Amino acid sequence: DKSELLARQLAVIEEDSREQQNMTLPSEIGSQGIRWCYQRNYRGLLFLAATPVLVCLISHGKDRDLHRLVLDREEQMCMDYPEIVSALALLTGAGMTVPNAWNKLAGDYRQQCERGGRKRYAYEEILLTVHEMESGVAQAKAFEHFGRRCRIPRYTRLSTMLSQNIRKGAANLPLLLKEEAAGAFEERKHTARELGEKARTKL
Repeated sequence: DKSELLARQLAVIEEDSREQQNMTLPSEIGSQGIRWCYQRNYRGLLFLAATPVLVCLISHGKDRDLHRLVLDREEQMCMDYPEIVSALALLTGAGMTVPNAWNKLAGDYRQQCERGGRKRYAYEEILLTVHEMESGVAQAKAFEHFGRRCRIPRYTRLSTMLSQNIRKGAANLPLLLKEEAAGAFEERKHTARELGEKARTKL
């Protein structure tokens, strides 16, 4: 049998070539010539070709998740805005200074978290502002930093009001905050109606 004969020849060649780096394969078996060729393996090439596609899919998925997180953060902060401004209007209207009113909001939120309350992005930024002021950052600057971090127009507007109050003083700040809160509550109701209509449309 030719296959058995070839197997015996290869075994002899392998034994003779054990101490050598190369092994010469037989060119014929009996009177019949033999042609040797490499067996191609395309799995590696397929993997290399698929890698860019996989990277793009993973990257797109991460970008989509990050975009969703940004939208969720903005939505939550917009929902909390009316209560924050309303509380500031109430506290400053009662004679409390802006920094003290700010500390009161931060302290109340901290207590809620200790009782297992949910994390709120806007209040986390308020806490960070308090930490900045405690570390020596000027109050007006800390409020400006607050507005920049929030990256939402209404919070930027609030930070401008508060920083100007620190720099120049404003006896009518409680009134301005009340007007801001009233507008924010109306805007939130409008947004809630829009979300409700979108939900009904999807159903």
